[in-house]
Amino acid sequence: MRILLDESMPESLRRALSELGHEVDSVASLRLKGIDNGRLHRDVAQRYDLCFRKDRLFVGAPRAIDWPRTVRGLHVTIPQASGGQFTQRFVEAFQLAD
Repeated sequence: MRILLDESMPESLRRALSELGHEVDSVASLRLKGIDNGRLHRDVAQRYDLCFRKDRLFVGAPRAIDWPRTVRGLHVTIPQASGGQFTQRFVEAFQLAD
């Protein structure tokens, strides 16, 4: 699965999901920090299956624009935690849903 992590997601998550066998990029690793959301939607639609972001408004925004519906934007609601706790909780929840 091709996954994009928004800049609000920790970089440790990119490594953890890659270890599970997914192709994972992040806004940070692609040097796209601060990119306009409209442009990010278009880029995600063209190259990824999933986009994880903590911003609820971003996840709902694709409904308002015309772009290919091949990507799913998922709003992450796991509370922020210090260190690797967030990444561990995210990976556990992701594997249950996978």
